[in-house]
Amino acid sequence: MRRNHKILNIPSECEKSDFIDKELIDKASLWILRIILKLNGHREFIDKNNEFSKENLVHFLALSKYGAMDSDEYTRVEILTILQENLAALEKRTSFTTTKTLSKNISQISNLMQLNKYEEDILEFTTLLKQYELLDDAARLLGSELNTTQTKRTLSVILDIPKSGVDAAFSSDSKLSKSSLVFIDKRNKHSLDNKLESISNSFLDNLLNLDEDIAVMIKESVQSCSESDLQLKDYEHVEKDIKILVPYLENAVKNKQSGVNILLYGLPGTGKTELVKVLAQKLDVALYEVSYTDEVDEPIDGPKRLKAYKSAQALLANKKTLLMYDEAEDIFESSFSFFGPPQRQKDKAWINRVLETNTIPTIWISNNIDSIDNAIVRRFDISIELPIPPKSKREEIIKNYSNNLLDANSIKSLAQNEDIAPALITRAMKVVSSIGTINKQEAFTQILNNTLKAQGYDEIKKENNALQNNYNPEFINTTIDLKELACGIKETGSARLCLYGAPGTGKSAFGKYIADVLDKPVLLKKGSDLISMYVGGTEKNIANAFREAKEENAVLVFDEVDSFLADRTQAKQSWEVTQVNEMLVQMENFEGIFIATTNLMDNLDKASLRRFDLKLEFNYLKAEQAWSMFLSYAQELNLKQPTAKFKNSVRSLGHLTPGDFAAVTRQNRFRPIKDIQDFISRLQNEIAAKNISGNKIGFLS
Repeated sequence: MRRNHKILNIPSECEKSDFIDKELIDKASLWILRIILKLNGHREFIDKNNEFSKENLVHFLALSKYGAMDSDEYTRVEILTILQENLAALEKRTSFTTTKTLSKNISQISNLMQLNKYEEDILEFTTLLKQYELLDDAARLLGSELNTTQTKRTLSVILDIPKSGVDAAFSSDSKLSKSSLVFIDKRNKHSLDNKLESISNSFLDNLLNLDEDIAVMIKESVQSCSESDLQLKDYEHVEKDIKILVPYLENAVKNKQSGVNILLYGLPGTGKTELVKVLAQKLDVALYEVSYTDEVDEPIDGPKRLKAYKSAQALLANKKTLLMYDEAEDIFESSFSFFGPPQRQKDKAWINRVLETNTIPTIWISNNIDSIDNAIVRRFDISIELPIPPKSKREEIIKNYSNNLLDANSIKSLAQNEDIAPALITRAMKVVSSIGTINKQEAFTQILNNTLKAQGYDEIKKENNALQNNYNPEFINTTIDLKELACGIKETGSARLCLYGAPGTGKSAFGKYIADVLDKPVLLKKGSDLISMYVGGTEKNIANAFREAKEENAVLVFDEVDSFLADRTQAKQSWEVTQVNEMLVQMENFEGIFIATTNLMDNLDKASLRRFDLKLEFNYLKAEQAWSMFLSYAQELNLKQPTAKFKNSVRSLGHLTPGDFAAVTRQNRFRPIKDIQDFISRLQNEIAAKNISGNKIGFLS
């Protein structure tokens, strides 16, 4: 009878096969009698008052007639004598049968791992003990406080294995222990059933009942991976690393090289898992992933996942295989201790052994490289950071996997969002392709936005980095000719500019203008894009921005740079210093065009000012600039040509900026400007809202 099936009021005429499969009856009888007679289980089985404790054992051992008697109708000695006679008869047997499926599966594992007879017997016993209530009930006659030494002695007696054989089978370097097929829980005292552990109960159930390949046996612990829709060309942004990685893995698989471990790390959604699938397809090998949920979809903790990993290394070794261990930080992070209390050095040594002795090339994936000790990182053959793909590559991926559903503008808009992983595109595409909506493009964006929102990311925004059609550098009040400056930068291809001045004076727009002159993309980053709530997060975002600008060959513009380039002498927290240091290092090493804008020049770190090739102040509009700009916008707004009488009114507007014109123009969308006087009044309102003390009445020049 299988485990977990509660036995109540068993009829006396029941057959032994009601408790266990027919082929196992004699073997189970031998084990149970050894437990009762050789390990003193009789003390619990039948007490001094002749009372039986396990009803199913009474029936299985053919003692049913005594179970029906009153306890004074037989003696304890009489019962034990019968059992001793039965044991003696069984001990004379030289062989016992087992189930066909279990025999085949253990033989398959034994051939693969080169198990000896003792190890085979221990694996068989553990499997049956975990699967049949009858055997578990017999084992519980020995109590629930067995230690490791008692467990080994118990197995020695039950299976008739020399103690030295049991010790060898459970040594740290044994095949059973290294593979986690069977091992002893050394942390606590337990019943025999709980002292003996394996990969999972599902694996043992499969051993007993499933006539399949080994890979199917461990499917709840290690799963075969599906193929990816991506290709190696989608990872051109890490092409140099892949050119090293592919031939290395090819050689490792071909020569069955041991101790091959690759670490892929980077932010979530950068395509690490998909890259492993693509590599497996390129190498034409099977890819298996160590599961992070069990058969009932409950999360598996680090130690249990590691058991599955070790088993896969042993059981899949004869296959042309790669192994993937995603979310590797659950065993590598500094706080992890497989053996209980923190014991840092011992854990490191143990993890080092894991990385040095694996037989299947393994690719470990982590979203948090900082949680892995540097001493462990050094143990990987190759460590590769998978960054967010550059914008051009994101556009290409979105275009390739959206089945021509999106127009060019939509693709550009989607590519702006760094959190859109290729997998999100393909899933959204699957949904949209199966529905009959007219506006599939809108539905596509809606699905992506919902997923991004659920992940805590920003939703898709329309690209807003384009230069305004009416932009004219002559409307910017600086001390130098901006057109000449742009041409000079175009010739050299490198510059670091700090543009400072009041809000709205055109600093960020000039960055876009330079990109337009140079025919380069512009990468605009605001403080909100770069500042992170996590320690070290801002520094990473800064480094990623410079990296992306380099990969995109883009003009990099940091708006509101004072947010993360503040004077270090005023810092109150260590992270305020480290983010400035990161900025300075990145600026020093960047060979492209970098433009920083700020409204608070006096707040910048003094050392940072030396890193800029040019510090340029953007002032309020001169009187003549204000009038020229007014004429340009009046024409754009389809207002009547302003007459000379309005010129003095416009020229007298102090503290006027290009940003004021832009704000009034945006108002016009929902609050149309009536005439020239209304236009002037609204500009006056914008200036008044600044609440600048000591306003000048106007400009004299």
